[in-house]
Amino acid sequence: MSKYNRIQSIPVSSIPKEEMAQAIKEWAEGDEAMERLLWACYNNGLITNGCHAGAVPYISFNPQKDGKELLSLFEVAQNEDDFQILISIDGGNPFSGPEWDLPNILFGHYTEYKDEADIYFDKLTQAIENKKEGSHPMLDLFEFFKGKETAILLRLRKKSGENLKFTIETRPIIDDRYEYYNKVFTKAGLVEIKHNSGDEKRHAWKIEDKEVDSIIDKMSEATKIIETEFMLDEELEEENILSFINLAKFKKKNLTEEEFDEWLAEKREKLFSERSK
Repeated sequence: MSKYNRIQSIPVSSIPKEEMAQAIKEWAEGDEAMERLLWACYNNGLITNGCHAGAVPYISFNPQKDGKELLSLFEVAQNEDDFQILISIDGGNPFSGPEWDLPNILFGHYTEYKDEADIYFDKLTQAIENKKEGSHPMLDLFEFFKGKETAILLRLRKKSGENLKFTIETRPIIDDRYEYYNKVFTKAGLVEIKHNSGDEKRHAWKIEDKEVDSIIDKMSEATKIIETEFMLDEELEEENILSFINLAKFKKKNLTEEEFDEWLAEKREKLFSERSK
């Protein structure tokens, strides 16, 4: 395993400037287009937290403030034929590294081919070097939900031959919270996606359209309604927090650093023990 390309994410801020070239080369795994993209991110102050240059490639970021420094990447990605943009508002896997609880924005491509992935990376690089001003409904919703611990994820994606699809998804939540979300999101024009059997605590709502401009307009209208109607407070009762990520954030807020580290270590040991059976 290399020094910087390992299972856990490494905060870019923790890497000495004189070692950044080594880190970027290891993260890019020999892909020159990804290496150019990572240098563009670093030189323009964009904080990356993960990338993959193989099949189904992606690059992900810890957004700063409202995430608008990533706007130009949204405009590139949403015009691809096979893509997804995923915003994990409450953070990610508590075992993934020291900055696991920071929001995350991922730009992915569904291609299996290196040449198509490299074209995508080069488009993102060019977009970073030609910054744009403005906003995007996904970033507006991100800013609105940030810090509310809603267990909500935002996703915009398209697969070849399919419509563009925007979804508001949840990690596991209690029924009362689901009913509130369903009321607000359907009022905003989203259609509920019925859950699969065995996954009753996760929920999703969608907007679909064939054209980018049209779906962005629909998302913008939905965002205005959600920002007016959504008034649910953060969950403060531990027994009502079903998502492991949100439970870990709750524990981190309410335990000492030592107590939290012990709790997380116990959870890791239990998880690995169950997987080894």
